[in-house]
Amino acid sequence: MIKLYGSKMTSAFRCHILLEEMGIEFEEVPVDFSKAEHKSADFLKLNPNGKVPCLIDGKLVLWESMAINRYLAGKYKPELLGNTLEQSAEIDQWSYWAILYVQNHLFTLLMNKDEDVIRQAKEALIPYHQILDDHLARNDYMIGLDFTLADINMGSVILINLLVKNNLSPFPNIGNWLKKMVARPAFQ
Repeated sequence: MIKLYGSKMTSAFRCHILLEEMGIEFEEVPVDFSKAEHKSADFLKLNPNGKVPCLIDGKLVLWESMAINRYLAGKYKPELLGNTLEQSAEIDQWSYWAILYVQNHLFTLLMNKDEDVIRQAKEALIPYHQILDDHLARNDYMIGLDFTLADINMGSVILINLLVKNNLSPFPNIGNWLKKMVARPAFQ
């Protein structure tokens, strides 16, 4: 059985969504950061970075949520990786874009109480939200007409906007796409 270290309130969330989407049974192994379980000798043998998520599938130990999701999709539901090399590359492009450019600002909103820092993070998000909104104006999903791994990876990041009550009304295409994402049983 697959073991996934990390909770739904960490970056393991996107791995949870994918496993749920594919209907794969897995064991969630919580890691209590307040007790420094992520720095224990046993956990550091699995992930020397002391971070979650970490996945065990048979003899494979894998960390980093995007690598985990690409592996899981390739093994259990390859159609989520697109139908062509070009679509697969676009899936990677949008997935990495989400965690490199958008996620940090949303995490700042999630974990910060300083009004100036919050204002700066919201302002920094505007151009990225506009890029995504423009893209979704031309596409039903991240890669055209088909739901793919890019939607799961991007959705797990953009969903944070709802948690921090960030106003997405200037970005109606994101709002419409996000409604489709949260309507999926795996996202619920």
